[in-house]
Amino acid sequence: MKIVDSKEIKRKPKVSPASRMIEALPADLFSARQVADHFGVNIETIRRLARAKDSDGNPKFTAPSKAAKNGDLVVWVYTQDDIDELAEYFGEKARKVRK
Repeated sequence: MKIVDSKEIKRKPKVSPASRMIEALPADLFSARQVADHFGVNIETIRRLARAKDSDGNPKFTAPSKAAKNGDLVVWVYTQDDIDELAEYFGEKARKVRK
C-alpha cells in the first residue's frame, strides 16, 4: 500500500449502472424520463401508462416496446412508434423526440 497526498487523487463521480445504460442507448431509443420531458409530464405518469390495462385486463398501450438488459438490470425504453402512440393519448401531434 502506498500513502499519497489526497490532492493527488482524482475523484470520479459515481454513476449508477442504470444511468450508464441510459447514456449508452442508441439515438432512436428513449428513457421514460426523456419521454416524460418530451410531453411535459411527470415520469410517474409515463410509468403509470406503461402499466395501464383496459377493462378486459389487456395492456392499454404497447409502449414501452423495448427493454435494455444487462444481467438482472432492465431499463424499459421507448421507440418513436411508442412515442407516437402516447402522443395520441395526450392529444398531441406526434413530433420527433430529441435527446
